[in-house]
Amino acid sequence: MVLPGRRQYRYTPLSTDRSPAERGPRLRFRHLALSTVSLPLFGFLFCVGWSLKYNFESATSTHCKVANYLPSLSAAIGGFTVQRRVWKTVIALHALPRFLVGWFYLTFWQETLALTLSARALVQAANALYICENLGLLGLSFVTSSENFPFHKASFIVFLFCSELYMLITCWLSWLPRLYPVKRLDARSRRHKLLFFMLNFISLVFAMFFYARHNARCEPGVYTLFALSEYVVVLSNIAFHMTAYWDFHDKVLDLGEGLV
Repeated sequence: MVLPGRRQYRYTPLSTDRSPAERGPRLRFRHLALSTVSLPLFGFLFCVGWSLKYNFESATSTHCKVANYLPSLSAAIGGFTVQRRVWKTVIALHALPRFLVGWFYLTFWQETLALTLSARALVQAANALYICENLGLLGLSFVTSSENFPFHKASFIVFLFCSELYMLITCWLSWLPRLYPVKRLDARSRRHKLLFFMLNFISLVFAMFFYARHNARCEPGVYTLFALSEYVVVLSNIAFHMTAYWDFHDKVLDLGEGLV
């Protein structure tokens, strides 16, 4: 169903009346979604694993010299040359596809929701937050705290704030009335969105608590709990964005005709 004056849904269905000779190159969207989120996932796992194996002492050291068993995220991805180069590479490779996914989501919400004035405002807010989240991630990844601490700190705050608010608004949007009956994959997607957002937010609260406690008391192992909470924040954020696999499961991109 397409309401008068609204743009056509900008995806090609898997089935088409055109002959193979008339079709351009085609890409299943779920494959794009998988490859996009797999890049930062690989980068995260590589940087943490490499730091534990080859830079354990320096990566896990703290200012008060208490026992610690895991590197913080900033130490793992920005404290050493190999890890820093790998992280910058995967973030650079995933940046353009991720912005593309954001644009698809803007169209997706506009064409699938029964848009009221408030819903339209939420869609636009989610799109702006998604862009700012990605810009913040690029900023904190390419400018380390040792190179420019104020910029790195500002980028981190932008990323964290926009990420949390984007996930919250997206969960809200996923439960709004739609122009068609909610399918099984749609229902699965919105349930997991809510689950991953709650996990992300709770982990963030724990991370802030353990970080403050470590700085205040310097207890052995507390910084490890902070690092572990950071890991869950990162992984739940990646998992949240992975729900695009279900949202666009039956969509393909026709590279011959573009997004029309």
